[in-house]
Amino acid sequence: MSKRLVVGLVALSLMGLVLVQYQLLRTGLLLEKGKIDQGMRAALADVNLAINQSFETQLMLQRLHQERERALASPELLIPHRLEDSLQLFVDQALARRGIVLEYELGLLAPYQKDTLLTTVEFDAVNARYEEYRRRLIGQVTNTCACQPELHLHVDHLFNYLLGRLAILIVPSILFLLLLVFCLAWLIRNLNRQRRLDEVKNDFINNLTHELKTPVFSSSLLLRLLRQRLQDQPSKIQEYLQLMEKENELMKGHIEKVLELASLESGKYQLDQQLQDVHSLVEHLTERYHLQLEEQGGRLLLDLSADESHAQVDRVHLQNALQNIIENAIKYNPAPLQLRIRTYNTEAQLHLELADDGVGIAVEHQKKIFEKFYRVPTGNLHNVKGFGLGLSYVKHIIEAHGGEIELESSPGQGSTFRIVLPSVRKEQLKRQTINA
Repeated sequence: MSKRLVVGLVALSLMGLVLVQYQLLRTGLLLEKGKIDQGMRAALADVNLAINQSFETQLMLQRLHQERERALASPELLIPHRLEDSLQLFVDQALARRGIVLEYELGLLAPYQKDTLLTTVEFDAVNARYEEYRRRLIGQVTNTCACQPELHLHVDHLFNYLLGRLAILIVPSILFLLLLVFCLAWLIRNLNRQRRLDEVKNDFINNLTHELKTPVFSSSLLLRLLRQRLQDQPSKIQEYLQLMEKENELMKGHIEKVLELASLESGKYQLDQQLQDVHSLVEHLTERYHLQLEEQGGRLLLDLSADESHAQVDRVHLQNALQNIIENAIKYNPAPLQLRIRTYNTEAQLHLELADDGVGIAVEHQKKIFEKFYRVPTGNLHNVKGFGLGLSYVKHIIEAHGGEIELESSPGQGSTFRIVLPSVRKEQLKRQTINA
């Protein structure tokens, strides 16, 4: 999985989490609003009951209603203030019994008579706001004042109050979301830093290997010239020269492998994918190994039974990848070795299995063997040389073809490498042949 895809999935998960938290917060606010609404309705019913039980309050309400017909006399000028205090006391007591602590403005209106009996200073009767609760007073009070009064409560900052009640949930959620955002930013920063380090590392490897190629090429040329000049010398000298040439070619192979791997990782290398018969490729590749295994008492078995064996592949790189697996099996397993290569199809995929009956690989090493420079530990024994690049190269090549590779192995029972490639169906193959 690429780093960009990981970052994208993390960012998408974070956005989804923010959306879920928003919906939960919205649902919590609606539930709290529902509780407040229910509590306010019950509180207004209690206020209605308290007014019906207070004959003095009813008389003050009656006198305010009669104010249009007969103005308040000097001693009666205190009635609005006393009535306001009484109503606020009833409301405060009713809210306190339900654990509601809200700032409100109070109004007592008679809408049918188009009369405003009483309002607090900041009450706005025209602007009926979202945070408004009202109740028409019923019972003895309507008979006493000969009116149909309505009690209005305008609540200030209800949204902030609801947020405060949910603070125990909101604050931790915001903190954890901020922590996730910080972690995402930290992850992106580290991935960018790692990407820059990878670029520097690949540039260094490219420069180093290019510098190494020059002396290797020069030594190879000198060895060839030296061998030509010393043709008449004793066979021992010829043998030494042959060994030197072999080691030189081995070094050239290692350098080319490092260069190819660095190019693949940097994304600068483009595969030359063409329609190929994978069966023909495998048969051509394995010709050189049949005799080698038979000389060691082993054998190479081919079971190429896939009906659809064509795929869009880079012939050179796919051959190199398969060759790496085969040579690893020969190098790391004692003779005699039996190696089996099998192909088959599932849906639109071509499967290649390369199985051996060698020593196998322990479970703890199986996921790491495709990592660059990783080699299965062998203690103090170093009888097989290598840099741990072969299987890393194989994995990059297979994935560059849009395929997958996996390993199944058990110590003492051998190893099986399974490669899955997108295949070309026979119908598609016929169309491509006709178009060609």
